[in-house]
Amino acid sequence: LLFKEILNPIYCFEVYSISTWLAIGYIEYSIAILLLTIFSVLATIYLLRKQSVKLRHMVESHNNVMVSVLQKNGVVKEVESKYLVPGDVLIISEKKFYLPCDALLITGGCVTNEGMLTGESVPVTKVPLPNVDNGIPWKLHSGENYRAHMLYCGTEVIKTKLPPEGFVKALVLKTGFNTAKGDLISSILYPKPVNFKLHNEVLKAITGLVVLSVAGVIYSVVIYSLNGATAKDLVINSLLMATVAIPASLPPALTTCTLYSQTRLKKQGIFCISPQRIIVCGQLNLVCFDKTGTLTEDCLDLWGIVPCGGNSRFLEAVPITPGCTLPWSPLVGAMASCHSLFLMDGKVNGDPLDMKMFEGTGWELKECKTNGKSSSYYVVRPKKGTLNVPVKGFCIFYQFPFSSSLQRMTVLTRTIIETKFLVFMKGAPEVIVRFCRKET
Repeated sequence: LLFKEILNPIYCFEVYSISTWLAIGYIEYSIAILLLTIFSVLATIYLLRKQSVKLRHMVESHNNVMVSVLQKNGVVKEVESKYLVPGDVLIISEKKFYLPCDALLITGGCVTNEGMLTGESVPVTKVPLPNVDNGIPWKLHSGENYRAHMLYCGTEVIKTKLPPEGFVKALVLKTGFNTAKGDLISSILYPKPVNFKLHNEVLKAITGLVVLSVAGVIYSVVIYSLNGATAKDLVINSLLMATVAIPASLPPALTTCTLYSQTRLKKQGIFCISPQRIIVCGQLNLVCFDKTGTLTEDCLDLWGIVPCGGNSRFLEAVPITPGCTLPWSPLVGAMASCHSLFLMDGKVNGDPLDMKMFEGTGWELKECKTNGKSSSYYVVRPKKGTLNVPVKGFCIFYQFPFSSSLQRMTVLTRTIIETKFLVFMKGAPEVIVRFCRKET
C-alpha cells in the first residue's frame, strides 16, 4: 500500500518540487508541504489497511462455522468449515444456516435464499442430482439446469427435505476464494484497475501544464542568459520554473478531502478500499437499477382460468371469486400441485405467482410426518367443505423445478387413496404444446 501510494507520479513530482525549494533556501513552505504530504499518505494507508483487515475478518467470521461431515466409515463428524476440502460429503442440518462452500446436492432436497449472492428475492428450490449411470460429466449431463442441484457459498439454507434414507447430503465442490461468493469477495478486496475518463482528463491537463512549464523554462534560460546570470543560477531558476506548473499543495489537499469522504462513508457503515472511486462517485447524478421486482411491486391477483374441454376447444373463462373454490378439473389439480411452494413455520412460502395460483384453488398444503419428523413429501388436499372433488388430495413425490432454459416445470404426484400416479406440467405455451396430442 505504501509503495503504491508514494510511487504515484504526482507525489514523485512533489518530491522533486520540495527538493528544489530546499536547495534554494525556501525552508518553511517546503517543510509545511512535506509534513502535510507525509500525514495524508500515512493516514490514507492506515485507513485502507484498517478497512481491508476489517472486511477480511468479517468475511472469515461469516465463513467459519461448524459443519457435519460424513466420513467413509459412515461416522458423522463435526468439523470447522475452514477444514473442508473438495470431495467431502456434507450433512445439511434441518436448522437454518449459511453455506460455507459451493456444494452439489446428491440426496434429499432443500430450499435456499440466494438473495445475498444473486439478489434473487424468491427462495430457490434445490433438487438432488439424478443418479444416472453413464460416463457423461454431471454438468454436461444437466445442461443449463445444473444450478438446480448447486448449493452456493454464502446462501442460506432455510428448509430441508429429508430423503427416505435419512440424511440430506451434498458433495463439496469448491471452497474459499474459488467459490461464487469468494470470487465476489476477491473482486471487492482486490478491485481491478479501472481506466476512468476523469484520470485521462487529469493526465491531459497535467501534460498541458508540463508543456507550459517547459516553455517557461526555455524563456527563463534565455532571459537569464541575456542578463549575464551564472550557470548555477540558470540551473536553479530553470528547475524552479518547472515546479510552478503543478501546485505542490494539490495532492495532499485532494488526499485530505478523500480521507474526509472515507470517514463519512465509514460512519454510514460503507467500506471503501479504492479511494479514487470516491472522486468519480462525486460526479454521479443518476444511478440506474435493472433488477425488476426490487423497485417495483410484486403484488399479483388471479382473475380467472380458461379450462379446455373434451371436444378439442377451450371453455368459457372461470373467474376467481374470494371465498369460493374452483370446480374440479385436471387443471385445478395442476394448479394445486405443480409448484415449488413450501411450508415455513406453518405458513406457505415461495414464488408470488405460484402462491396466488394455489390460493385460487382453495386447497391446502400439508407436510408429511414420518415418526414425528418431517419428510421430503408435501400433500395438497381440498379444504373441508369443498364439494364434487373426486380425489382426496395428492402427495407430491418429486419436483422438477422451473427451468428458464426448458421453460417448464413438472411434478410427479400420487392420489392419496386410489394410489394412482399422475404427472402435472406447466410452462410456456409453445413448450407445453409439444407434449400435447396433435389430434386434440
